[in-house]
Amino acid sequence: MNKIVLFTGLAVLLTFILTCQYPVDSSVLPDSQKFLIIDAELTENYGKVIVNYTLKGVTPQGAYLFSDPPQATAYVLDGKGNRTDFTTDGIADSTFHGVIGETYTLYVVADGNTYQSKPETMLACPALDSVAAYYTRESSRLPSDLYYDGFDVFAYTNDIPGQVNYYQWDWKHYERVFGCKIVIENGQEVWVPCTPYDCWGISYNTRVIVQSDKLRDGNQIAHRIVRVPFATPPNSYYLRVEQRAITASVFAYLQSVAIQTQNVGTLFDIPAQTVFNPNVYNIDDSKEQILGAFSVFSYRYKIIHIDMRQKIEGAEAKLIKNRLPFTADPLAQAPCTEGLYRTQKRPEEWQD
Repeated sequence: MNKIVLFTGLAVLLTFILTCQYPVDSSVLPDSQKFLIIDAELTENYGKVIVNYTLKGVTPQGAYLFSDPPQATAYVLDGKGNRTDFTTDGIADSTFHGVIGETYTLYVVADGNTYQSKPETMLACPALDSVAAYYTRESSRLPSDLYYDGFDVFAYTNDIPGQVNYYQWDWKHYERVFGCKIVIENGQEVWVPCTPYDCWGISYNTRVIVQSDKLRDGNQIAHRIVRVPFATPPNSYYLRVEQRAITASVFAYLQSVAIQTQNVGTLFDIPAQTVFNPNVYNIDDSKEQILGAFSVFSYRYKIIHIDMRQKIEGAEAKLIKNRLPFTADPLAQAPCTEGLYRTQKRPEEWQD
């Protein structure tokens, strides 16, 4: 199998089908080999488990060929032996409520093979004290660049003293969408309006953002999360920032993933290598290479709204133009279909 096919196919599988938490560059995976994915998250508010295989390939027409998912079951045991069963389709189970200080072990049976995680303990996450956006101009960019003028978003927290802490940050952006389908009308592509009107598009962080409290024990930690362009629409930019207290094994794993996927291309870069699952293994074949991770974490979050209509001396918000017109048919409608990148559910603290 072509290595580029493997890389692209895995990215599609994880991003669009599985919504796997951790990206993987499979450009160095052996050709013609199928890999099992076991990816799981346990938090105070939900748990979820994904078990699947990487793609088989791509047809000459460009269609992705998916492997049949394994016959799989999954469950978690806590330190007292209490068992919680999970489906293996990656759908979050909100009836699961992890406990800070409790230790959990994941067990998966897939196509007759048994897999087990190393025990992972849920650590306490300190309060996310504040999230702030600061206007800056990046003069290294061209003035026409969307991010030439923008806001650097920082998260602030006070580290829990006297213990080693590992942090990860994530973010989500919600924005109203008005077109839910593209059709051809009079020889050109046009948008079809959404129904119902309340429809939001969702975009996600795609970078690994982690830090330990090394040399910062008990002090304030400030970390840059994302840069938001000074542009409209929207008039108010909705951003949900999440801070996680992760385990040492997942932190080390994510650091390796960051080196692999966020390589800047200098002569001193570490060559990209595939990072396999750091804490789940086949109990009968410890050498089997598995993708994904078993992540146990607590989290805190804040929502901010960045005003894109504010007056900033020497800067003006860029106008993002709709690239496509809307249909001329006044009765045309397209459903706002609930999914990974679109929702009818009003985001928490949404402001119109």
